[in-house]
Amino acid sequence: MPPSRDSDRPAGRPAAAPLPGPGDLAVVVCSRDRADLLRRSLARIAQATPSGVDVLVVDSGSRTGDTLAAAADAGVRAVRSDVPGLSIARNLGLASTDRPIVLFTDDDCLAVEGWTGAVLAGFGDPQVVAVTGRMLDHTLAGTPGAAPQPARHLRRVVEGLDAGHGALMAFRRARVLAVGGFDDVLGAGRELAGAEDLDMFCRLIAAGGVVVQDEASVVLHANTREGDDHARLYRGYGLGLGALVAKWLRLDATTGARLAATVVRRAVLRWLRAGTDRRARAAQGALLAGAIHGWRTARHLRLRAGVFVDDRPPEPVPAPAPGRPARSVPTGLAAATVPTGLAPATVQGVPARSVSAPPDPAAGGEHALARVQARGPGRTREGADDAS
Repeated sequence: MPPSRDSDRPAGRPAAAPLPGPGDLAVVVCSRDRADLLRRSLARIAQATPSGVDVLVVDSGSRTGDTLAAAADAGVRAVRSDVPGLSIARNLGLASTDRPIVLFTDDDCLAVEGWTGAVLAGFGDPQVVAVTGRMLDHTLAGTPGAAPQPARHLRRVVEGLDAGHGALMAFRRARVLAVGGFDDVLGAGRELAGAEDLDMFCRLIAAGGVVVQDEASVVLHANTREGDDHARLYRGYGLGLGALVAKWLRLDATTGARLAATVVRRAVLRWLRAGTDRRARAAQGALLAGAIHGWRTARHLRLRAGVFVDDRPPEPVPAPAPGRPARSVPTGLAAATVPTGLAPATVQGVPARSVSAPPDPAAGGEHALARVQARGPGRTREGADDAS
């Protein structure tokens, strides 16, 4: 792991890189057992995304074939991991495209027109390794909102906590692979159920990259959680944040201490400011309790090249796949790479896109075999349904 960069770089103006276009971009949507939300998300992606963008669904161990069916109905490619876990799914998405820029969004988010343009513009700077956008509640659609703030360039590891979120984040694929991919132990579907996005921002900044936060790129969040479900969500965030702190206390004690102080201070202040708002107090209390538990759990986990070693991956979830039988390949960037022979298999009579095999960084995380199935004609956004 390179030394942390908790001091700003000297200002400079490197020569601009060629501005990437739609043909350089893949949009990846990871989903599990939420086919109705996924269909709505894919329809909005079709409306708001330029032709030429490669849209890919990653089925993260769904218990039925509905996720793959939703992707097929939308005319986009899909791959499946039998081993659930959001980071595992994100890594499979990275392994299943050869586009140099990969944009992740969630299945409960709705793309807003122009969302990819602002993201691609950010990569005109060769130092930029990630660009994030803004997520707004879907009830704000069509209403005058606050004007977007100027783009921020984040260069300190601790600023990774504020860099953005998994609902709208784009990366230079090669740079993510170079730091070992997403940490399989973090994120939804795992005990440490959050912060895989923030962990990636921190590691990319530590490796010398710049993360841009640009509010001109927007998605709408269409899945509000209430009651105990809302508190559980925040506890999951806290578990991931605690694990992130535990990791950085071992990688770089100074940076880890700054991250720990920031997480605890913010959670306590938000809990106090919530006052009589029981929902907000419950959420912040759950986050703080989760962070403590996550730190206690993660400090005992093995680390390799900046990611936790996944000694206890989830059990595979076999699901009947409609149509052509799936091919089994290992998931996770460390366990193996997706073989280049996977993609040329024909589905519905049309050859799928070729997939270049990524490098095999020593990131740990030996997984059970995942089933990967290429579905649909392997098209890009061209020809996708334009349903609302």
